[in-house]
Amino acid sequence: MGRQLSSVDHLILQAAAGTRSLAEEELRHVVELVARVGFDPLAHEQARGRIAGLRWRGRILAAKDPLPPADKHYLWHVLANGEWPDGTSLDDYLDSIRRVILDPTTGIFTNRYQGEWSLGFLRESRDLEGPGSRGWLLVQYRVSRGHWTTAFQPFQGLSEISQPGWSDIRWLRRPTHSERP
Repeated sequence: MGRQLSSVDHLILQAAAGTRSLAEEELRHVVELVARVGFDPLAHEQARGRIAGLRWRGRILAAKDPLPPADKHYLWHVLANGEWPDGTSLDDYLDSIRRVILDPTTGIFTNRYQGEWSLGFLRESRDLEGPGSRGWLLVQYRVSRGHWTTAFQPFQGLSEISQPGWSDIRWLRRPTHSERP
């Protein structure tokens, strides 16, 4: 995998394999750690797509410009796609991801995405809905990286995780629906 796995990563993999059911305290410990790790601050991804041409940090982005993952996902999902409410800052975006991960109504599942083990968090968007929202918010933590790899509001909604590329889904906690006014 390229990095030393943490005890939390081992718990996730055991739950994913079905060799262990996580006790409530263990699941809380996993959730708290994942909420803290964030996107990998040392990684870089190319701007690409619709974010090329946006002004960011005093410059116009080119498609091949390297960006930290937090910046790239913010620019793509918040600014370009409008998945979060207008006026959401980068700090607001990151804080909202942590709140979703920690929310006891958020569903939690292990999965493979494109062959790599992940821990997913899926919750109704609620107060985080922007004009481009589809009603659900999905966060992925990749075990091999030890960081979040994405946080977005899937166009497919709940059926996102039944799309190609997703496999071996095992729910640790199902999402709880909210009562909308």
